Amino acid sequence: MAGYVRREYPEWSWSFSRQQTLASCPRRYYYNYYGSHNGWEMGAPQEAALAYRLKKLSNLYIVLGDALHKSAYHMVERVREGRPLPDADVAEEEIRRQLRRVWKSSRDDLDLFIRRPNRVDMLHEFYYRMEISDATLARINERIRQAAEGLVSSDVWDELGQAGTEIIAFEQFDTFLIDETPVYAVPDLLYKTAAGQWRIVDWKTGAEAEDNQDQVALYALYVNKKHGVAAGQIAARLEYLSLQTSRELTFTPADLEKVEGTARASMEEMRRLLLDPVRNVPRPKEAFALTDERGLCPWCNFFELCKEELELSVS
Repeated sequence: MAGYVRREYPEWSWSFSRQQTLASCPRRYYYNYYGSHNGWEMGAPQEAALAYRLKKLSNLYIVLGDALHKSAYHMVERVREGRPLPDADVAEEEIRRQLRRVWKSSRDDLDLFIRRPNRVDMLHEFYYRMEISDATLARINERIRQAAEGLVSSDVWDELGQAGTEIIAFEQFDTFLIDETPVYAVPDLLYKTAAGQWRIVDWKTGAEAEDNQDQVALYALYVNKKHGVAAGQIAARLEYLSLQTSRELTFTPADLEKVEGTARASMEEMRRLLLDPVRNVPRPKEAFALTDERGLCPWCNFFELCKEELELSVS
């Protein structure tokens, strides 16, 4: 692998999703960011190899979100090239095609996934042999249709196509620093209007949640820190495509200071789980508690690793 440098421990960084993972379950956080590290190597310890495999699992809702974002990417490319946008039926079929591909590999390629988890898409529901109800499939199918209609009818495309609008980034991994810690920020879409306003767009396929507003506020802090843009020149648009609603957000300097303070507090919480913060060496696995919400555990990717301990805790 060109440019690959082996590290005994993962590099220290912070992200909104990392914060959410720790809040949901410290043990899940451990396996996702530490226990699976180097699990891709030949001869990796059995637990690390299994944690790495389980980390690669997806689920129907995540796959729908990924497919939606790929379809949105193609639409951004069309706008950039001056080509017409597809209608909702075409966008819906593109999303369905991607879901059918993941469904087929999950159904047919379990053995290959176990051997080469980085090469095969695998749904959590198939790996754990969970029944997928007709109601779930009907809900997914309805969300596909609604999301495709919401994406195609978004007001974003008109503004994006106006003269003088500049696309800055689209689903592009980037970082900025808070106290020398790399912070990951991946806005769905970031562009600058002819009037000089910077706009963040975040597409969602689920329900409205306060966490979503916190997430785009972090993206606003990224724009402020990385591009030197004043808070008053940044706006965000949360588009809930299955609901076909949107929420517009603007920011003050105080808003960005609050986001930065929250990130710092989260970093300190994470550092308390480290034996060596300089090298990012975690404490033993047992220091990362299992969630109290045990009813959610079967839907966690790492359930296979925790199952025995969970059974002992209720015996």
